[in-house]
Amino acid sequence: MNDQKLYDRTVKCIRCGFCLEACPTFVLTGQETESPRGRIYLVRSAIEGELAWDKEVLEHLDTCLGCRACEPACPSGVEYGSILEMARERLETLPVRRPMGKIARRGLLKVLTTPWLMKLGMLWPGRRLPRSLSKALSGRSPEAATPRPQPVSKAPATPEGNAPVYFLEGCVMSVMYAGTNENTRFLLRRAGGRVDSKRQCCGALDLHAGQGDKGRSKARALIDGCPENAPVVTNSAGCGGAMKEYGDLLAADPAYADRARRFSKRVRDITEHLSGADLELPRSNRHLRIAYHDACHLAHGQGVLKQPRELLRSLPGVQLVELEESDRCCGSAGIYNLTQPELARRLLERKWTFIEQTGAEIVATGNPGCLAWIQQAAAEKGSAVRVAHTVDVIAEAVRSTSL
Repeated sequence: MNDQKLYDRTVKCIRCGFCLEACPTFVLTGQETESPRGRIYLVRSAIEGELAWDKEVLEHLDTCLGCRACEPACPSGVEYGSILEMARERLETLPVRRPMGKIARRGLLKVLTTPWLMKLGMLWPGRRLPRSLSKALSGRSPEAATPRPQPVSKAPATPEGNAPVYFLEGCVMSVMYAGTNENTRFLLRRAGGRVDSKRQCCGALDLHAGQGDKGRSKARALIDGCPENAPVVTNSAGCGGAMKEYGDLLAADPAYADRARRFSKRVRDITEHLSGADLELPRSNRHLRIAYHDACHLAHGQGVLKQPRELLRSLPGVQLVELEESDRCCGSAGIYNLTQPELARRLLERKWTFIEQTGAEIVATGNPGCLAWIQQAAAEKGSAVRVAHTVDVIAEAVRSTSL
């Protein structure tokens, strides 16, 4: 763990406060220590020795969503996402967290990043976490069940093109949203791609949780497993955000630094890859109102804002309605809705209120965590609003005249 690299990034913060209103936890609590500026000050003070790397620093970093909404708002270009991950990694090397909490968090990450374990976990009665694990993580029971895996869409085969494309199926996506993965392959083929796909972990969840060594190890394995000179496409915002930053993640690794930079330049979100592609959309007599929720690591981490909207607007019979606070975190944020259920729930309720105000029939988004969490809200409210991955909405339109 390089304290100097972390310190150099914290000193770029000039404490101007532009990040405050962009930060969901500051907006909810009004507390300085629940803001990016406050958290950076805690980290910098700990490095300088003015504070100890102790429970107080840990708790305020734990309550951060890692949504990175502060980054576009920052005039100084502070790389808050990397500061957060490096500081969390620093804390994970120290005996600050309670042993059972550390074991529970690592166990949960292992389940979420190992598809066969995740499938077993979803067989748990009621699909809830064991109470002991829930208490170890957050001191309270989880408030929401995990959605069932989505069925794979059955569709006529589409001839593959000649351009090679590597599609990362992902850990959570391959288990919970297998149908979305099949729709992704369908669209890649329709866009002229010869699709090679593999179920492999990118390390994003490990990195977000401060498990830097595991994250870097998985990054190296993914780079080794990908074909050279082909676009690397993902339909998970969190995966894409992590992979686009492998160059920085492995910059100190002489065996991988150059390869990681080249790899990151080839990473594309599925909506970036499809943007401008001729998907031969059919005519439609249907009229649908669709709202779009920006997944944090797609909007703030990757700066992908216009491509999903342009694709949705291009669909026959679709009226894209803007969602208020569309780029504010829904509260899912990896494992956040399990480790910080109270704050996550407040953010979800706020998000759902704005969704209802749109009058939309479909809410589209591009990340499995957002999908599962907002789908949970729809189920709890007994709402007829469909929460779907952007890929599914586009694929259904391409396949037929009915969405």
